Amino acid sequence: MAHYQLKPCTECPWRLDVATGRFPPERFVELAATAYDMSMTQFACHKSPEGAEFGCAGFALRGAMHNLGARLAARAGRLEHEKISSGQALYDNFRAMAVANGVPADHPALGPCRDDR
Repeated sequence: MAHYQLKPCTECPWRLDVATGRFPPERFVELAATAYDMSMTQFACHKSPEGAEFGCAGFALRGAMHNLGARLAARAGRLEHEKISSGQALYDNFRAMAVANGVPADHPALGPCRDDR
C-alpha cells in the first residue's frame, strides 16, 4: 500500500460507534486473512479506489501488529504508526469486529486470526 489514512473515516468498520451491517458478513470472512499471523494481505480503507488501495487507519491501530505486509510498509516508511490516531473507540481486534458484523464466532475463517496486539 502506498500510504495509510491518518484517522479512521466516519464509516470505518473498526469504529465501535459505526452501525454494524454496512458491509455483509461475507466481506469480513474475505478479509479475515488480514488478521492472520505474518499475512501479506492488508486491510484497505473501503474508500480507496480499486487498484490504488490505501491502508485503513483502524486496521493500522488494531490489526496490523502481526501483519507482515504492514510491518514491511512501516519499515519502508509507508506506514507511520505514530501519525495515526483515533478519537473514537475501536474494536480490539478483527475477530471482535467480524463477529459484531454477523460472522459466527466459530467460523473457520476466524480460527487463525490473531487477537493480541
